[in-house]
Amino acid sequence: MENIAGDKMFAHVERALNDRRPITADIFLTDYCNNKCPYCTYRRWELETGAYSMRYEEFVKYAERLLELGVEGFILTGGGEPTLCRDFKKITDWLEAHSIHYGINTNFNEVQYIKPDYLKVSLDGWDEDSYEKSRGVRAYEKVRNNIQAYAEWKRRESPKTTLGIQRVVSWPDDVYKFYKANCDLDVDYMSFRPIESTGGIAYLDEYSDGHIKEIVYTIEELAKKDSRVKLNFKWNMIDEQESTCTAQWAQIAVNEHGQVMYCCHKPYEIIGHVMDRDILEIKEKVRTDMARCDIPCRMTAPNKFMAQMEKERKDQYFI
Repeated sequence: MENIAGDKMFAHVERALNDRRPITADIFLTDYCNNKCPYCTYRRWELETGAYSMRYEEFVKYAERLLELGVEGFILTGGGEPTLCRDFKKITDWLEAHSIHYGINTNFNEVQYIKPDYLKVSLDGWDEDSYEKSRGVRAYEKVRNNIQAYAEWKRRESPKTTLGIQRVVSWPDDVYKFYKANCDLDVDYMSFRPIESTGGIAYLDEYSDGHIKEIVYTIEELAKKDSRVKLNFKWNMIDEQESTCTAQWAQIAVNEHGQVMYCCHKPYEIIGHVMDRDILEIKEKVRTDMARCDIPCRMTAPNKFMAQMEKERKDQYFI
């Protein structure tokens, strides 16, 4: 069963047809990080200065509100690095005590023994030098040790948690080097994803098409030998962008102050606060400048699903 896939909207057909409330909430627990990734979405924009960490009491208030709004799963992400949140363990303990589905995207520079549905580590390197080039710090061996320690703990304490590692791929050689260096880790999957950039600028040069084909081929060949290797669905959507974000209703992104962003890729576009009485009505009316969207985007697949579902059909009575 694929955990990184573009067809998850098929699990929510009823929402798409009749009840367009958010399914997933992206929650930024902090606005600061212990890495300095050059590709990071949140380093591109001039945002509010000053470090802030969401407090436990704030998280519970916002989470209960999001559940009222229809949210079924929480992604602890950023923004900043979620594990640096001062109340991180209290927050995850609360989620687990209430049997709430949650996942986490983390650099895992600090090991945390938690029980999410999934834990995805942005490992990105194959030695200290490549890790520093991708993530701005030298912590490759530390993170590998953290992953292995967590994997051993998970086997006993949280076997249902899916543990994965990820590499943002710039060049075809990245794939094999990352795999060779890290295939010994006891993880459930190894994901290779493209660079997400404003307007897809990362893939506009004359060599991109050839590089992409070579990257995809390398990943597919490795996947034949090791089923843990996953081709991120975004590779098939690098040249695609919908004219409107018709599936925007399916997600809600909340920053460390409880403010609702248009989406997790647009932290500068604040549309309201999660505690606003009419936040879903506000969200439904808001339109964004699609030219400033990241390509590829995780919402491209849901947008294509919605466009296909809403398309007018002739003679629909005759199957």
